[in-house]
Amino acid sequence: MPETIRIGLIDTDENIRFGRKLLFASLTNSEVVFDSDGASADLEPIQESLIDVLVIDQKLASGPGIDFYMSLRKLTGIKQAPPAVLTASFNQPALLLEALEAGIFDVIAIEQGAKALVDAVTRASSGADPHSLADLNRMLATQPRVRAIDLNFVSLVDQLPEKLASNLRRLKAIWQKADMTKLESYDLNSLKEAVARLPVATASELVLALNRSGLLDE
Repeated sequence: MPETIRIGLIDTDENIRFGRKLLFASLTNSEVVFDSDGASADLEPIQESLIDVLVIDQKLASGPGIDFYMSLRKLTGIKQAPPAVLTASFNQPALLLEALEAGIFDVIAIEQGAKALVDAVTRASSGADPHSLADLNRMLATQPRVRAIDLNFVSLVDQLPEKLASNLRRLKAIWQKADMTKLESYDLNSLKEAVARLPVATASELVLALNRSGLLDE
């Protein structure tokens, strides 16, 4: 985690951006280095800025915040885009799952308050995954997804060296048994080497991509 977390704020509401600037300025380990209303023209300036974590609202003038972040990842590359925390008006399980599938670190509802946002930004800067394997399993159980097999992703998984392939087989076995005790205790950090080799940015995104392509339950 960097000593000072450099934050980019993306929100159509100027007053909200101002309030969040004051919030992060009041902390000793963070500073806002970029803010915008989320216009498409801001994608390149974001790419050129030294940002550790983006805070993006889901409702931007240019469209959904998730789409904005996906456009940024296309521009910068999946691995190069700074981690993002999405803000929303209220808790929405379907939105959280969609955001995680898009590589967004976490979603914080405004009703959760300033501390929850600060905590999420801090975790995002550290790279610590905010959700357990059990969390992901429960999300998918309550929000069933349509299969969308990415043949390129499947091919890359097939090409992983044996050690990483073995890790994914263990993950699959635990996932299929749906034993919540084992799902809770599973260490998502064990997937870091696989994350580094595949077109995903987080362990959560990897698990969801594996599930979406049918590689966890086939």
